[in-house]
Amino acid sequence: MAHTLKYSSRKRNAFGAAIAAAILLITTAAPLALAAVEGANYVHTAQSGDTLIHLAKRFLVDEANWQSIKTFNNIKDPRIIRPGTSIRIPLSQMKTVELQGSVVRVDGPAESNGVKLVAGAPIRVGQDIKTGENGFVTIKLADGSTLQVQSLTQVRLENARLISAAGVQQTRVALASGRVEANVEKVAGGTRQFEIRTPTSNMGVRGTKFRVSSDAAAKSSTGEVLEGSVNVAELSASGNRDVLAGFGTVVAEGRAPAEPVKLLPPPDLSTTAELHERPLLRFKFAALNGATGYRAQVAADDKFSEMRAEGVFKSAEAKFGDLADGKYFLRLRAVDKSGIEGADSVIAFRLKARPEPPFASAPQNKSKFSGENADFKWAKSTEAASYRFQLARDAKFATLVTDEKAVTGDVFTPPANLTPGEYFWRAASVRADGDTGPWGDVQSFVLKPKPAAPNPPKEDAKSVGFSWGSEPEQKFDFQVAREATFKDLLMEQKLDKPEITIEKPKAPGTYFMRYRSIDPDGFVAPYSSAQSFEIPVPKPPEPQHPWWLLLLLLPIAL
Repeated sequence: MAHTLKYSSRKRNAFGAAIAAAILLITTAAPLALAAVEGANYVHTAQSGDTLIHLAKRFLVDEANWQSIKTFNNIKDPRIIRPGTSIRIPLSQMKTVELQGSVVRVDGPAESNGVKLVAGAPIRVGQDIKTGENGFVTIKLADGSTLQVQSLTQVRLENARLISAAGVQQTRVALASGRVEANVEKVAGGTRQFEIRTPTSNMGVRGTKFRVSSDAAAKSSTGEVLEGSVNVAELSASGNRDVLAGFGTVVAEGRAPAEPVKLLPPPDLSTTAELHERPLLRFKFAALNGATGYRAQVAADDKFSEMRAEGVFKSAEAKFGDLADGKYFLRLRAVDKSGIEGADSVIAFRLKARPEPPFASAPQNKSKFSGENADFKWAKSTEAASYRFQLARDAKFATLVTDEKAVTGDVFTPPANLTPGEYFWRAASVRADGDTGPWGDVQSFVLKPKPAAPNPPKEDAKSVGFSWGSEPEQKFDFQVAREATFKDLLMEQKLDKPEITIEKPKAPGTYFMRYRSIDPDGFVAPYSSAQSFEIPVPKPPEPQHPWWLLLLLLPIAL
């Protein structure tokens, strides 16, 4: 059976006095070696010729402590020990070899004792490690264990030593604040003691995969067991609890560990997109019952040893920015009201957001205008050598009107006139090497036909009438002027119908008229081209001869 090794020393240090109140203990051992360890003692089976002085020279740091071993084991004659006798030797007094770990990987801001950490750097006993926002450090310890220090975390390697005579490896890490994830490898022989100290908890872990967090301000710690089991106790309080895989607990200062709770299930990421085309990454997912927040992490590998970003989000949406294009993995877990983090969901995704698409300028999105064609404009992208442009009659771009793959400049006009109707367009940036970025946001517009010329005027002696084509429920503005610029209006009238009859102007000359339509949704079309009509100069009356003059001529004729 496995034994949890407990230490009597509660020595405080400069790294944080509160840390001494809590220890997480991990013990893994091979069956044969376990028989030589009992509690915090190495048990030596006496051989023929053994004496306490001989054993002190072999095992103890201070050989003079053979007398305390004599008292501790109630041995009457230190020179005569019967073979087979079990002699307990405190591990704390035994000769050790100090070990060191090494930095496997550093992502983001991280330092040790004020010096920037780099991969390959040694980690020695007494060394502090501090990570900044989105800073992660992976450490390989001498016993083969891996410790991943999460962002905004402060830890110290307090002990790393080998008691070779007892076959015991001892490692102790002090977690002042933040989070660590540990993976403790099983040993082929000997006994391993792996301790993580927090300000409040003492966890004896009979497993190899777990998470630990420490909240210095709240004076509490959490433990989440992923494999194996953990025996949890608070050193200043009585009682302890076994926490099995799939459960977590909270340990507050001065209180017994809380009843273990089942970890929240992994969030559902099945509907999350695999391809993301904007620098701001958005991962939306269904909210979980019982969750007060979510921790999301992005890494370049599926083992999450190459961390790139991390965040805690209150709503069911994780957001990240400033990631380079590439392939990534997202790991997401829910956080319950006690701060215990649940099971992980992991998905792979790809970011292809660059070169970023240009900003659309014209036609404005969802606009309407009349004409036979359109000029498409966008802002210039500093990364683009050219642009790809598409125009379609549907939002999915299944029915393309044009697909131009190498547009130079920031304006494009289709070579052929467009028929009236709804259109959709988009543009993408293309680097000089041909690398094409994602499409910009789809823009739409409605092309209205040019206003039709009015029908020929209908007139009689006193009035003249005009009419033109229209669409249902349109209204109109109608103008009459003496010149084609329409600066000096003779008449302006709003109409509910596409027709009007006006009294003929009295002054002869050329008159100009035009109209514009107003759609039910408020869209105002441009004025039609100016049309003209004439008011002719009246003909002078023909001369009239008095009839009675003919009577005067009758006598002459007779």
